[in-house]
Amino acid sequence: MSLNLIPPTEVGSPIPANTPHAVSVTLPTWKSNIAYEEGEEWVASKLTSGYPRFFIHTFIQKLAGYIEDQYGREKEKCLIFPTYEVACRCRNFIRQYSKLTDVSLRILQLSTPKVESDSKNLLLLDKASTTFSAIFFPESEFYLAKAYWQHSGEGISSRMAEFCLDKFSQVKNDDCEHSHIPGSKCGGFHKPSTKNNILEYKSQDQNKESSTFLEERFGRNLDLSLAKDAEQALRRRIVSKINENSSASENSATEHDVYLYPSGMASIFNAHRITMKARNNTQKSVCFGFPYVDTRNILTKFGAGFHFYGQGDDHDLDKLEELMESGEQVLALFCEFPSNPLLKAPNLKRIYALASKYDFLVVVDETIGNFSNVHVLPFADIVVSSLTKVFSGDSNVMGGSLVLNPDGKYYDLLKTTLASEYENLLWPQDVIYLERNSRDFVERSSKINCTTEAVANLFQNNPLIKTVYYPKLNDSRKYYDACKKKDGGYGGLLSIIFHIPKHAQLFYDAVLTAKGPSLGTNFTLTSPYAILAHYCELDYISQFGVDRNLIRISVGLENQEDLCKTFQKALDVAATK
Repeated sequence: MSLNLIPPTEVGSPIPANTPHAVSVTLPTWKSNIAYEEGEEWVASKLTSGYPRFFIHTFIQKLAGYIEDQYGREKEKCLIFPTYEVACRCRNFIRQYSKLTDVSLRILQLSTPKVESDSKNLLLLDKASTTFSAIFFPESEFYLAKAYWQHSGEGISSRMAEFCLDKFSQVKNDDCEHSHIPGSKCGGFHKPSTKNNILEYKSQDQNKESSTFLEERFGRNLDLSLAKDAEQALRRRIVSKINENSSASENSATEHDVYLYPSGMASIFNAHRITMKARNNTQKSVCFGFPYVDTRNILTKFGAGFHFYGQGDDHDLDKLEELMESGEQVLALFCEFPSNPLLKAPNLKRIYALASKYDFLVVVDETIGNFSNVHVLPFADIVVSSLTKVFSGDSNVMGGSLVLNPDGKYYDLLKTTLASEYENLLWPQDVIYLERNSRDFVERSSKINCTTEAVANLFQNNPLIKTVYYPKLNDSRKYYDACKKKDGGYGGLLSIIFHIPKHAQLFYDAVLTAKGPSLGTNFTLTSPYAILAHYCELDYISQFGVDRNLIRISVGLENQEDLCKTFQKALDVAATK
């Protein structure tokens, strides 16, 4: 298996190219990444795609615009969420952090009309309808609604927005159904239309048939009636890999211990939310190791806060144990296995022993290791993962999973809490894409493991490179190996630091791979990670070993020899300038 595609090079173009629901976006130069963070017009105006929690997809923007046009008041904006309960959480977040004395917020529950779908459109079911909730807020508070969207990962998917736009476009505006305020189909908030967003949507969608073909290439036509079967297949696929390498003393997780979410961050957000609900306390949590940025945001902005042990090493574990011995009680410990972007593996066995002794839960994000390579369930109460990454690989759909450890001390309590709190927010079309994309997950992961080792060796032996962060090469390898499966590898992610910062920029500009956010794609994806994820705190993150010029590389399915040549050419360019 190999993948030899020409990566997109135009600023703001989707990655993969010609993919309406692409998960990444092209930022081809170091300068363009900085301009993206600075919001400079020459980049911002060209963005047609982006990572969905940070960039609100065009379909979602158009649907929100239509809802604002139909139901909005003056100087109001809205964001759309899949259920009323999620919209309520966003409302509570805005109320908590708004600087306005009396912020005006309202939620409308809406339904798409039940109309016959275009028989040529394979993305829709005849007579299908769906409901969603729109939260309205003053324009000045959009940044807070957007922050909740980003941190929680619970916004609607671009495919759901496309479905709704299609439905609304097939009826007149005055035929809309409104379920929130009785006595008026439009809830009393309808105002004269200043623009017809739906007509605009249709007029800009002349190439829909061809884009649909590209999305469904290789015969991947969608039959939404199979969505429930696809969900079950996903849960069984996940749990079968989770249970591999289980010892005779372990109880196996079942498909009923697997909960699906619309993004990996939604899995983390809900793990935190459910943990707080289950234990009904106001204790702080622990963030162990330098984490992905929004994990820290969740622990900062929701709940009582957290104790931060940013090195995530044995010394930090000693300090954590000292904290516990002092009488401090904590709710839960969150860690990654291994961490992003430094690929450090924490000592999970010792962490779980401390959790048992001092009575806290352990939540492990194994996205980077992934459950085809590592077996972490015995050392966690909850295992979360982003299915957007290697599990899917195609970079055209978002998803996440949460798995409970049936041997965990809090298993029964968490099951009871989830029984009342869990909502299935995954849009059926996204379920089907996840199921189809992940059928060869293990095979792809194995190939990526092998190629990444070769790439890591290439960088390790190059005089320009100061440090290679990779689980096999890190000091924490023994802790990774303690959880590595017999047939597992070290994953598809690595990070590099150059001796001279200028060489990092020259290398990045020269390397001929796809360049943008995300990881775990079937194609190699390179990014100046610290610039993209921590632009406003570059000095702060340096104390945890994250260099501002760190380059993170997610290795794909390209031919190993060809990919190594690609990186060598970019290294040669950097060396000569």
